[in-house]
Amino acid sequence: MRKFLFSTVLLMFCLAANAQTKAVKFGPFGFIFGNYNARYEMGLNETSSLQFGANAYSYKLFDEKVSGFGLDAGYRYYFKEAIKGPYITPVINFDANKTTLLGQDGNFTLLGASALVGWQWVTGGGFLVDFGLGYGFASEISKDDVLEGEDYARSGARIQFTLGYAW
Repeated sequence: MRKFLFSTVLLMFCLAANAQTKAVKFGPFGFIFGNYNARYEMGLNETSSLQFGANAYSYKLFDEKVSGFGLDAGYRYYFKEAIKGPYITPVINFDANKTTLLGQDGNFTLLGASALVGWQWVTGGGFLVDFGLGYGFASEISKDDVLEGEDYARSGARIQFTLGYAW
């Protein structure tokens, strides 16, 4: 009986140690779009987690060149079990940008929010794929005078696709 009890406790401890509650992720298409991002997710309890992200970007569109960085944070509610399966998440984000428009440099910052629904697949080996769709908006919180007349606030669909590792 003692051997059975000891084996059961040991097995439960090993299973709990294998439960994946943390993950690191990156956007695999950053080199195409000029937006490189990384994310860290940590489980809070059986059905929720926090995710923190950072990104750096640089792109040129017509006569405008934009570069900058962003930070975001989100709370994820998983319908089954954190950190895998279907989820819903509200996210807040901050972006600091430098733009060159018609030969003039200027800076602007944005504060935004979005909501996504998605699914995160985690294999037995810890490899993960995260896909989400949602809607978001961002408002200007500051802008250089040289950019007066330009509107950098935005809203629209948000797509998230990341690959990573969970442990």
